[in-house]
Order: sequence, then structure tokens, then C-alpha cells
Amino acid sequence: MSGQLRFIADVMLGSLAKWLRILGFDTSYFRTIDDNEIIRIAKQEQRVLLTRDTRLVKSKKVSKHILIKANDMPGQLKEVLKSLPLAPHGSSTCPLSLPFTRCSKCNGELEFSDKESVSGNVPEHVFLNFDSFLRCGDCGKVYWEGSHKKLIDGQIRKVLGEIDTHWKISGNG
Repeated sequence: MSGQLRFIADVMLGSLAKWLRILGFDTSYFRTIDDNEIIRIAKQEQRVLLTRDTRLVKSKKVSKHILIKANDMPGQLKEVLKSLPLAPHGSSTCPLSLPFTRCSKCNGELEFSDKESVSGNVPEHVFLNFDSFLRCGDCGKVYWEGSHKKLIDGQIRKVLGEIDTHWKISGNG
């Protein structure tokens, strides 16, 4: 996934980090981290800093950043998506063609897992009613396509429908 945009979200943007991960974006997030450390990680790992802290983005140490102004997660997600130099949705270079490939909890990559390997790691009714599972390669969390998936898909469609979905690749970055 080289060449893909990678983010680091500050402590005020935990929900945004979770939703970016759901969309397939590599997004680091720490519940507690000081400004110097988040700047160091952003530079070292070549991540775009997502923050609501106007003082932080004024620092000469911060290079790539997106200053988030919205208070609600859908608004924050729209701000990030609108600012990205993306190819049209569905193209091989568009990160939005890779949803549900990252763990929303820890940012690890999700891998297909056979039914027998998740036995004991999911509720019994889930094990009996579902055949397809994803497991995080880092934290081991197991995902399946339950009723919550429809809610997530609806939220994603709503956000995407409210922004221009015909992005073009731009030269900045």
C-alpha cells in the first residue's frame, strides 16, 4: 500500500480516526500523546497530521496537516475527504475502494479468517449464523457482516453523497 496517504489524529479526533480506519485509511491514534511526540511520529512515518489545535499547526515543525473545524464526526470526515487529492471513487488508486481492510480499534490490517478459527471468539449466535469473518492481524479482534454493517454503509453513503465524489489527483503532497 505504498503511496497511500497515512494519517495521525490528535487526541481530540478519536471518532474520526475510527471512521477513517473503517474506510481503509492507515490512521494512527493515541488517547494520550504530547504535541512534540505526535509531530515526531507524523514526520518519521510520513503521516498527515489531523488536528483541531490551531496552535499546533502554526508550529514550523508541522509540515503536512489538515486543520479540522467541524465538531461532529460526519463533518470532520467530510473535511478530510474533501481535502484529499484522490482519484475517482473505485479506481485502483482511490483509498475509498479499500473499506473494511483496517481494524477500527487498533489500525491493524484485517485478514480473512475461516469459521472454525473464530470459534470461541464470537458470540454463539454469530458463529451459527455467519460464515465469513475478518480478524485483525495485530489485536485479534474479529469482524463479521452483522446488522451494524448496514448502519456503517449508510453513514458512509451519506457522507460521500454530501461531498464531490469526482476527485482528481492533484500535484500537492
